[in-house]
Amino acid sequence: MRNVSGIVRSAAVALVATGVAVGATRVGGSVQLATAGERVGLPESSNVLVDAASLVCPGQQRLGAAGLRDVQGNVSVAAAAPDTGVVSGAPSGGAGGIQLLAGPSARGLAQTSDRGAVVSAGVSGSDVVVAKADGALAPGLVATQVWRHTGDDDRGLVVTPCQLPSSDVWLVGGGGGPSRTERIIVSNPGANAVSVSFEVLGTAGPVDAASQRSVSIAPLSREVVSLDAMAPNEAAPVVHVSATGGVVSAVLDDQWILGATGRGIDDATRASAPGTDLVVPGVETGGDAFVRLANPGEAEALAQVRLLTDKGPVQPDEFRAVRVPAGSTVDVPLPANGAAMGLGIRSDQPLVAAAWAERRATTADQMGDFGWSPATPGLRGVAGVLLPGLEGTTKRLLLTAGSSPARVEARLGTGDGAQVSTVDVPADSTVAVPVGDADSVWVVPTMGAPRAAVSVSGVDGGVPFFSVASLTDAPVRALSVPVRQVRN
Repeated sequence: MRNVSGIVRSAAVALVATGVAVGATRVGGSVQLATAGERVGLPESSNVLVDAASLVCPGQQRLGAAGLRDVQGNVSVAAAAPDTGVVSGAPSGGAGGIQLLAGPSARGLAQTSDRGAVVSAGVSGSDVVVAKADGALAPGLVATQVWRHTGDDDRGLVVTPCQLPSSDVWLVGGGGGPSRTERIIVSNPGANAVSVSFEVLGTAGPVDAASQRSVSIAPLSREVVSLDAMAPNEAAPVVHVSATGGVVSAVLDDQWILGATGRGIDDATRASAPGTDLVVPGVETGGDAFVRLANPGEAEALAQVRLLTDKGPVQPDEFRAVRVPAGSTVDVPLPANGAAMGLGIRSDQPLVAAAWAERRATTADQMGDFGWSPATPGLRGVAGVLLPGLEGTTKRLLLTAGSSPARVEARLGTGDGAQVSTVDVPADSTVAVPVGDADSVWVVPTMGAPRAAVSVSGVDGGVPFFSVASLTDAPVRALSVPVRQVRN
């Protein structure tokens, strides 16, 4: 057999790095061939800017669940790449584009090739929506979906950041009581069918019926699964979504009508993986509020919860030692002091966490709205949220630092009209930045690893509406790994 040596092949492999998920991004590759007896040098592994990125939006959340009534909302999806200079190392020029695509046929909803321009479109059907960017517009891609319904008990506002897909998603949200409905929207942005299974933790431990439920999701499609059917009357559910054969995006849509009183709606988005040191940003306690802790392990957890306020950390005595039984969940009431804050959670066992806060009218029926704020990883690169069609609302950027201080460059708006400021966040503290009428918020950490969220609130017909969008790292860079073929 003839031995051919000296053949070298260089390929780029996308790995999880700086908020980049496998299958969600791409970097260019190359092939180098050497003649017999010749050696070609290989470059070292390096971080390179992605040249393609995809984010998944849930679409109309309250359509398509078997056994549950459909509620059509006014839904818009927006996507954008950051202005020139926001992404470190990105060239100022170069071709690229952003597209909003819907459904199995990848129907085009809108597109742009202008950096900093916000492309948006309405969404009316039950299709999954994918925001795709390529070329120079891929690094830093951000997309956001806004759902709004007015005029009856189904009213409410939901601001949902579109997400990088994953094979493992934790969702903290929902609750018991009559007329409270929770739907898990699982979207498959890939070209192959994906199998998805569920685990639900509750106040009395794992819900056995949930582990028997699995679904297969066709390419570029979604499934809407009723959490109520898997875990009926569970007072404090936490859902673990696991995908096999690909990656998915998942949100938990939570709507509550108490009797004839609309209490609100929000999407619980992906929470940080189980950990012993968690930070929950974006907690605004203008009414009732609590933090939900879930312990997926086999040993009881002992947790400490601190309030990370604008004046520094506060340690209430009743939060010094919170016990969370193995495989179970616990809701811990928070003080209704009207303050914006984050939560610092330390535990001797890995936990999952999110906070819930509501706004209610002072009229007799006390209708209202609520928001879920999950624990999130620290920001390392570029993060953002778009706020289409939310004129006349009060929007605030809420920045929280953990045990180390942080500094960020906050950019409100895009293009020449953007307002740019540097914000220092002391350790174990939260800083609130008014957003004004800006329709986009970008955050670039320059020191530390802060957490961030944007709250949106207002009043419609005397009834509050409220939502919280948590920020996570946008796809920016991937790891380029040279591969050597030593024998053919």
